[in-house]
Amino acid sequence: MKEKNCPVTRLPIIRKPEWEVFHPGPDYRVVFETIGTDIIHAIVSAERGTYLDFIDNELFQTVCNALKVEEKKVFVVIDYDPIREVRLSYKQDYANLFYNWGPWIALLVVYNVHPDIRTDMEGLGALCPLKSRAMIVDSYADAMRSVLEAQEQFGEDESPRAVAADSEEDLKNRFLAAVARLSWLDLVDHPIDIPSKEAGREVYFRALEALRMDLLEGREHHEKEVSAIKQEYAGREAQYGLQINLLSEDARKSRRYFEMERDSLKDTLALKDAELAAVEHRYDDAIHSLSSLCTQIVDAGIEPKLQQALVGVCSDLSEREQAGKALGRELTEADAGFISKLESLHPALSERERRVSLFVKLNYSSREMSRILGVSVRGVENIRYRLHKKLGLGRHQSLKNYFAGLVVADALR
Repeated sequence: MKEKNCPVTRLPIIRKPEWEVFHPGPDYRVVFETIGTDIIHAIVSAERGTYLDFIDNELFQTVCNALKVEEKKVFVVIDYDPIREVRLSYKQDYANLFYNWGPWIALLVVYNVHPDIRTDMEGLGALCPLKSRAMIVDSYADAMRSVLEAQEQFGEDESPRAVAADSEEDLKNRFLAAVARLSWLDLVDHPIDIPSKEAGREVYFRALEALRMDLLEGREHHEKEVSAIKQEYAGREAQYGLQINLLSEDARKSRRYFEMERDSLKDTLALKDAELAAVEHRYDDAIHSLSSLCTQIVDAGIEPKLQQALVGVCSDLSEREQAGKALGRELTEADAGFISKLESLHPALSERERRVSLFVKLNYSSREMSRILGVSVRGVENIRYRLHKKLGLGRHQSLKNYFAGLVVADALR
């Protein structure tokens, strides 16, 4: 804490580090200090011209508490040197400062006021309550001398000198206060205090009253428009809510449907798995029987050539059963879907032709097909020829490309 004396009043000055605050938006700093027991001095500093955004009420209250002036009058002096604009939020805080926030501010003196904000400062001064006064001076010294004069003018509880009613100063203050209430505080419900004709300047106050009535009418019109918009959007909200509920119900129904379809497909798949297991079991029995038959033929002691021929037939049949069993294991869900698709597009195809179609899709050779089907390679070629005709393919269309097209079309759905 630093302590020195005011060069004008000779009263001690107290400044504390915690009595400083920085406003990052407008980029200015406010430093508070006390002079004597009832003077608060605020210094606004910045590296360039800037604007006032709001009053630091909490810090101001802290300084007031340090002076212990809760029930006493206080004199406030403010240096506005870098300020070139006063924002609406600051003007509203200014009114609160006098009427709601702090102690009795008997006198507010501002100095280093730039011409750009002088009218604003005069309007703010006009907002002061009757027991307070505001003034603009040129310098710090002038401000402190004004405070000394005010201290001498009234005692502990006296009010400042009242301005004569309907005087030029009174009319000016009343006019600026009315403008401030309309533009800064939005008090359009507050009637304009119109002076008598004898006082003069009546026409200006009546013009201001006409403006207030226009603003009041505009506000009422705006409120009606807002109310109509709210009603309209409330109706839309209810309508959209109903549509959302309907869509949600449709979504729930679709979900239940797809869940039923999924469960049905699971049941079908389980049934097919059981059938496939049964077929695989039959293949195992057939392979075992063929192996046993081959052994019996070898042990029968029949003529060697006949024995060799019979063993060859048994081996060939065993290989076919093995290939069929392997094919059953290789079939995927996509293969099953392909067979189903083919059956729906070409219901006239026989079971063998559908199997050949699947073999073609799986890139089986004619020789591999012949072993599985138990027919000659020439027989497989004949089946493929008839299949080409039944499918209605052109001369230059291949079975393989046609089946590949079915798979692609099904994937794009």
